Amino acid sequence: MPARSRWPRNMRGPLCGTQGYRRPFVTGRKNPPKSCLPHHAATTGNEPLAAAHMAWYLARDAAARYYRTMRRHRLVAFFLFSFALSWGIPGILLLASAFGAIDISVVRHSPLSFLFFWTPALSALIVIGWTQGRHGISLFLRHSIRGRFKWRWWAAVVVGIPLLKLLAYGLSEDSIPFDMQAAAATGSALAYAGLLALLESPLSELGWRGFALPLMQRRMSGLLAAITLGAVWAVWYMPWLLPGTVMNWSLGGDSIPAIVRFFAGAIALSITMTVVFNGSEGSMPLMLLFRWLNSPPPHWELGTHVSYVDTVITITTAVVLIFVLRTRYLSRANLYRKVTPGASYVPGR
Repeated sequence: MPARSRWPRNMRGPLCGTQGYRRPFVTGRKNPPKSCLPHHAATTGNEPLAAAHMAWYLARDAAARYYRTMRRHRLVAFFLFSFALSWGIPGILLLASAFGAIDISVVRHSPLSFLFFWTPALSALIVIGWTQGRHGISLFLRHSIRGRFKWRWWAAVVVGIPLLKLLAYGLSEDSIPFDMQAAAATGSALAYAGLLALLESPLSELGWRGFALPLMQRRMSGLLAAITLGAVWAVWYMPWLLPGTVMNWSLGGDSIPAIVRFFAGAIALSITMTVVFNGSEGSMPLMLLFRWLNSPPPHWELGTHVSYVDTVITITTAVVLIFVLRTRYLSRANLYRKVTPGASYVPGR
């Protein structure tokens, strides 16, 4: 009578690729199928080899399950990667700096600040590369560079944002006079500040608006997606709202009111950007320009009251857009939901 496998019956069939419980493997058979090697090793008395093969099969199955889970829940994977990279890496480096192992800084324009702003884009590329491969990354980057040109929305962004910033500056009480700013704002200084602003927050929009927002709008209305993404966006910034960090320049006054004001401003800005995003049919170059023009000005233009007025204007703009364009661009119609346009395979979520 042929020797029977020592593995439990519920572990035989799936490993050999058969349906139901497979028949016991015969010890005397030469060159057994690769899928039956664990059973062959068990029947010949080579238990360590059988355990090694079983560990390999389990690891392979775990990787396959992880891959399938990421394809089904790309949005969750993106948020996990974004928070893990932007919070985890600086946290580890700061902890090492506290023990004197390294000397690291988290002030604005430091390497850690740039890494913080780039993590959403990096997370989007990681998830797309894992689920759709190089072709998906190529399509995503092509869409991010080209986009669509809707001249009305481009004109609204190019003209509207600077006018709103000038309005906030004009209504503030502690702003620096124009003559003092003109003396400090030389051509080279403005070019340098503009380049640094372009390399910071605008690149993060590749992850927030280029990847997360279209996936969220597949499940919910545009308004709810904008509010949810704005709240997540504000929470993502929280470690950098501490004194002495990259975002400390955005706060003014007491900490608690300033944080509440920051959350309200982030959600309002997310609503405005969602309207522009859907109205321009997902134009990522326009989103990058929007964030670049909306970036905080250089330090010589800042004032506590300027920040307060700017937040009030941002919230007012969002409220007006909700009442005027909610049905058209913030409901479930006319929403842009594509992440990699033209891909042969697009995961559902």
